[in-house]
Amino acid sequence: MVKPGQYLGQALLFGLFFLPLVYLTSQPVYLRQDPQLATIKVAVRHAGAVVGECVAAGGEAYDKLPVNMRRPEICPRERSPLRLQLRLDEQTLFSVTEPASGLHSDGVSSVYRRFTVPTGRYQLSMLMNDDVAVEGFNWQLEQEIELLPAQVMVVSFKGGFRIQ
Repeated sequence: MVKPGQYLGQALLFGLFFLPLVYLTSQPVYLRQDPQLATIKVAVRHAGAVVGECVAAGGEAYDKLPVNMRRPEICPRERSPLRLQLRLDEQTLFSVTEPASGLHSDGVSSVYRRFTVPTGRYQLSMLMNDDVAVEGFNWQLEQEIELLPAQVMVVSFKGGFRIQ
């Protein structure tokens, strides 16, 4: 037969075990970021324009190729590097030139940056050039933004810049 003292002892031991566990799950209060700051993330994954023009195939070496390997044009594979620039109120936060990935520089360029800035109202400018044949920046985003405390704003690119 089980005595009431045994139940009381078990309850006391379980309480002693769970009391530190409950304390450690609620204390200390953890803040990922200062409440008076906001975060801007830039996440761009884009393939630049192909460098060079296609040329017509021909000549003696072309005629010696088997029929299944002949093609009318020979096109380069290399892609332009990505030039990105982020400005807040005419102050440049970062400027980077990211080469295309891949063995033959024929893949996409990927850029991921994170910036912690004070909250407030800003004029955001995101500039990108994905073609070495073009001077300046051929993609631009100019927008007034308001960053709230502990807000995370993401600037991405897919056919144009997007702010989320």
